[in-house]
Amino acid sequence: MNLYLIDGNSFVYRAYYAIKRLTTSKGFPTNAIYGFINTLLKIIRGKRPDGIVVSFDSPLPTERHMLFEEYKAQRPEAPGELVQQLPYIRKFIEALNIKIFEVPGYEADDLIGTAAKEAAKRGADVFIVTADKDMLQLLDEKIKIYDPIKDRILDAEYVRERFGIVPERVTEFMALTGDAIDNIPGVKGIGEKTAKELLFEFRSIDDLLGNTDRIKKEKIRKLISENSDLVRLSQKLATLNISVPIDIDLKEFELREPDWLELLSLFREFEFTSLMKMIPAGTRIERNYETVLSVDKLKEITSGIKFMNNGEFAFDIQATLRENPMIENIVGVSLSTQKGPGYYIPLYHSYPGMPLQIEKKEALSVLAPFLASTNVSKIGHNLKFNIIMLNQEGIVTRGTLYDVMIASYLMNPNKPNHSLAEIAFEYLAYRKKTFKEILEKRKSFAQVPVEESTTYSSENAEISLELKELLFPMLKENDLESVYFDIEMPLIYVLSDMEEAGVKIDIEKLNDISKELSRELDSIQRRIYFLAGEEFNINSPKQLSRVLFHTLGLKPGKKTKTGFSTEFGVLEELAVYHELPREILNWRSLNKLKTTYVDVLPALINPKTGRIHTSFNQTATATGRLSSSEPNLQNIPIRGDWGRRIRETFIAEKGNFLLSGDYSQVELRILAHLSQDEGLVDAFKNNLDIHARTASELFVIPMDKVPPDMRRVAKTVNFGVIYGISPFGLSETLSISKEDAKKYIEQYFDRHPGVKRYTGKTIEEAKDKGYATTLFGRRRPIPELKSRNLNVRLLGERLAINSPIQGSAADIIKVAMINIWKKFKEKSLKAKMILQVHDELLFELPEEEIEMVREIVKREMENATTLSVPLRVDIDYGKNWVEAH
Repeated sequence: MNLYLIDGNSFVYRAYYAIKRLTTSKGFPTNAIYGFINTLLKIIRGKRPDGIVVSFDSPLPTERHMLFEEYKAQRPEAPGELVQQLPYIRKFIEALNIKIFEVPGYEADDLIGTAAKEAAKRGADVFIVTADKDMLQLLDEKIKIYDPIKDRILDAEYVRERFGIVPERVTEFMALTGDAIDNIPGVKGIGEKTAKELLFEFRSIDDLLGNTDRIKKEKIRKLISENSDLVRLSQKLATLNISVPIDIDLKEFELREPDWLELLSLFREFEFTSLMKMIPAGTRIERNYETVLSVDKLKEITSGIKFMNNGEFAFDIQATLRENPMIENIVGVSLSTQKGPGYYIPLYHSYPGMPLQIEKKEALSVLAPFLASTNVSKIGHNLKFNIIMLNQEGIVTRGTLYDVMIASYLMNPNKPNHSLAEIAFEYLAYRKKTFKEILEKRKSFAQVPVEESTTYSSENAEISLELKELLFPMLKENDLESVYFDIEMPLIYVLSDMEEAGVKIDIEKLNDISKELSRELDSIQRRIYFLAGEEFNINSPKQLSRVLFHTLGLKPGKKTKTGFSTEFGVLEELAVYHELPREILNWRSLNKLKTTYVDVLPALINPKTGRIHTSFNQTATATGRLSSSEPNLQNIPIRGDWGRRIRETFIAEKGNFLLSGDYSQVELRILAHLSQDEGLVDAFKNNLDIHARTASELFVIPMDKVPPDMRRVAKTVNFGVIYGISPFGLSETLSISKEDAKKYIEQYFDRHPGVKRYTGKTIEEAKDKGYATTLFGRRRPIPELKSRNLNVRLLGERLAINSPIQGSAADIIKVAMINIWKKFKEKSLKAKMILQVHDELLFELPEEEIEMVREIVKREMENATTLSVPLRVDIDYGKNWVEAH
């Protein structure tokens, strides 16, 4: 048996002082708890012991205190924050089912010594986990010391090498030298070297004290003779009592299965998210999930949902593939109305031997009143998907929505994945099956057996309910409630309608563009082969690198693992010296347009609606901006002839028009408001061309004389400031020297001291708080600011400057979207919001509503919030996106 005996007091103190500051979100200190538990887990995982015992000192005086009043008296009183944590350290040890030794009137060292000697007698290999020197006296063939900090084993040979004595004589060594930690006096003036020499010469302390005349050095002889009582006292204080009256039952010391539920509860309480990973999958209080196969049973379940004020339920919809709510069928619905029970209503399962299911329309008609009630709250994960699925069945969803996916995102927008499985693991330490795992090789969820579906789907609803109770109080504590309830929650309804509305594409035009692009790409390809003097795979970085740097002999730039880089920046630099890199860039640009949009968009047209229905993602960007996927319409190019022609293919239905509302320089206006810089505020209040004004300041020429190239430089500087651009970054962007770039930035800050103050203040606030905040209270954690790596820290500073600006812009357009959507509903307009791309909103509407919609859009966008400078929106309309923009 490998037995580890841990000196609890020693490692509690070590942990407390090793981790300077660690608290829960409520401010409760956890550094000692976290450090101690990590040490314990390190031993359990790394050493795989058969048994563990933790010993603590008794709070009552011990025999040593009676012998010597000053014993350990020099030790300062335990800090209050450490004392607070001690009871919880014991709770963790108990949850791990580890034996604790504590006996009134005895120190942990004596308990460990007694247990070590007795366990060794019975054949155990004992490892004492301590930092105390007096424990060295116990070492023999069966007893060793383990130091988890240095991850080393100390044995009897270590004592012989270190002190020149056998372990049994360590007390004699300490009798002479004393021990500052325990305030064992020893003899002042005798150090380790002298003690070693004396113990080598004399067989024991008694031999030494009885034969002081044999001590060669007069000074040492005098010290020993005059302090003989102190030497004996020190030896007594250093000698461990290995006869403490404790029961030694090796069976009780054996490492047992922890109380995982209690551990999970403690990990949650103290917010030790990283430690939750040790909890085994499926560790939860057992739940009872029931398959609902009759309407009467469904009515019985829903009878508990209240229509007035405080009614709520969690639900989850299973679709055939859970990818596209516009074309999939509902396979089943799960419900959870309180912690514990969960219900699954199968509706569309299809496999041999399946049970008789409730008819879909009948089941949904029972659920419809609860879904439509504004007094009944709905809880779930990715509720937008569920709402769209229900809309396809003619079922309306209203009321307060508690979407745990969005709540998780607001708590940590830097986290890339907010799937239910991911957040259940993070907050509940529960590993649940994903949709992909449950589907396995089946082509549809309809083929998953009802029994399996009941557990999976009911668990989804029940976990959502549990997460709601955990996450939403956290939103409140972090002042994020208003961001959720005033912005993100109502936006779910807006985006649901937008995704359902979709956009119309002119397929014939796209096909024509595709043919033209093919011809253009063929032409560029022939040109590339001519310039290279050979044919090669243009898409292969390896082959392109060979052509550029070996065949043509161009000077290579950055090196990668597979060779020299052929990325955009490198080709831009090489284009100055040779035509081929420029042609490669042209080919890549056009090929991307063709393969990403022109050839892909027609295939994404929904056969039922004849339109493309993108998905808007609320939880994909750290700043709060929306993104879109399947297809990503946020990245359709605005500039260039080909980009314009692709946008021309986005058209209105016959008899309708597209109307665009586009914020003008919204981020610079937010910067003016946040910085209160007089120059910026004045420029926007007087409706001046901000880029021309900046160019005028940089180049010292009248605003009306600024040429386009100088305005371009000024525009880059203006927006570069928002993104915390460096002189190097500006020089790269504008292809100018670093000296000129540095001069432009310095000139800008000289003319705009308010912006300089804002950037400095914002960085310091973010360092202090650990996050940046938007005008609406949205937070973005910036851990990069605490990095030891300079480049990472500088990135953090750029994020601190930019996040409040870009995040506020995201919030402003979201608020505008919500208010416009509400106005359209109030006035029963046919107009529909169909796209949001960066700072632009696109609408489709009949001709007779153009003036009213124009007025609503302009008013709501420009009044989404109040800044010190006016918000301005450019509005136009036409038959396609280009005309409208």
